[in-house]
Amino acid sequence: MKKISSYLSGLFLALVLLSLFRPGMEVRAQEAAGKTEENTARYQTVEELKGKKIAVLADSGFDLLLDEAMDTKNEYAYFSAYTDMLAALDAGRVEAASLDEPVAELAVHANTGLAIVPEAVMTVEYGIAFPKGSPLTAKFDPVIEQFREDGTLDALKEKWMGADESKKVLITQDWPGENGTIRYYHDATYSPMCYIGNGGESAGYDLDLVLMIARELDVKLEMTVCNFDSLIPAIQSGKADVVSGCMDITEERKKNVDFSVPYYDGAVVFVVESTAAVVEEGNMWTRLADSFRGTFLVEGRWRLILDGLGVTLLISVLSGVIGLLLGFGLCMLRRMKNRPSQIITGMFVRIIQGMPIVVFLMILYYIIFGSIDISAIAVSVVGFSINFGAYTSEMMRSGIDAVDAGQSEAAYAMGYTRVQTFWKIVFPQAAKHFLPVLKGEFISMVKMTSIVGYIAVQDLTKVSDIIRSRTMDAFFPLIITAVIYFVIANLLTMVLSLIERRVDPKRRKRVIKGVTMQ
Repeated sequence: MKKISSYLSGLFLALVLLSLFRPGMEVRAQEAAGKTEENTARYQTVEELKGKKIAVLADSGFDLLLDEAMDTKNEYAYFSAYTDMLAALDAGRVEAASLDEPVAELAVHANTGLAIVPEAVMTVEYGIAFPKGSPLTAKFDPVIEQFREDGTLDALKEKWMGADESKKVLITQDWPGENGTIRYYHDATYSPMCYIGNGGESAGYDLDLVLMIARELDVKLEMTVCNFDSLIPAIQSGKADVVSGCMDITEERKKNVDFSVPYYDGAVVFVVESTAAVVEEGNMWTRLADSFRGTFLVEGRWRLILDGLGVTLLISVLSGVIGLLLGFGLCMLRRMKNRPSQIITGMFVRIIQGMPIVVFLMILYYIIFGSIDISAIAVSVVGFSINFGAYTSEMMRSGIDAVDAGQSEAAYAMGYTRVQTFWKIVFPQAAKHFLPVLKGEFISMVKMTSIVGYIAVQDLTKVSDIIRSRTMDAFFPLIITAVIYFVIANLLTMVLSLIERRVDPKRRKRVIKGVTMQ
């Protein structure tokens, strides 16, 4: 434990120093502006960004729209969250980030090193998406039109985009819901449209609007957080009845889903570096304290981290146990003298090993289990169990093959049965060969669970993304995620090493039975 503590202390100190003394955007902005106080965008027109490298969201369709609006072919970098786009902008990897106006305004407000290019790229309309041919479209449209006429949409805009945080609370589902339940998927990283607010609860303009529509239709909402680039697959697979999340209505998207009438008129703008100086208040420890408070204390975000950690551990442990049992079963099938069994099992293992786990998870969730009402966590356990089982089966098979055949022959000669020979002679020796490799594979599997956010699971990594989207500060959310994974990996390594020592006949204590010392 002392060794782990020293590792953690060293890692944390190094990351703190890197964060504090890196030549960040603030320093570059001061140098560029000569410490001017006016917050001015480095680029003033869209024309200046033609041909530059621009950050866009994957599955947003912004790349095609920007090329058309700017009448040129730009270079794009694709990201799954706008916080990552801003981080790339901060690091100087892109010249601009294309964002919806409400999100851009919040990002600039939280980071004085950023500014919005005064000229908007294009105007857009946000819509609620439904499966093709869904009867819900015709039910939602009249309600949205009614809200536009009676001023409800304007009131929602004032509520969620105003400065009074006390008003930013969703309406409660206190209506009977006699007309059934609607499964509603939404993103949680587009404040103020949709995000995670106080106590880890979903909040935002989009959610309040859909709740109000549900009240008018007397239906209950079953809300699920999902990555933006998984919203349309959730609709197409039948997992969701309704999705939204600052989603622009585009011709490309209309080929795959139906949209409601627009509920918000916005614009796509470029966020770029500012030429303004950044006036730092307080010393570096004050800034660290502010960052710590924003990450953990505000809105009780530490509870989000604990919940995410619990989900990560649950998926990891269950997948490890089930995958180990599955791997042993596959190993035994591969060792059977039945040729078809060997071929089928071998093909199955090769297919699983040759497929990226994130693709496999999305196939399971959106295709194989698409029409089944099953928890995303359960699908994650199934996916990682199968993946882990495929790899462990080959490790076990190699370990068993490494045991000299003479060991079995000697056991048979001594009267051992086939089963006794395997469990008492062969397998313990095989475990000595495959356990060190299996230990590393298990730790890798634990770290790979960080991609389950693609199928609407709020694990540790997804929670980190949500917190970053609220604070616009990457330091503590990423650091705590890295440290927690580091601790988990080291603790699990210690446990597996202990098991490895207990299994190894040469390293465990021997007790001679039947001998009495006098």
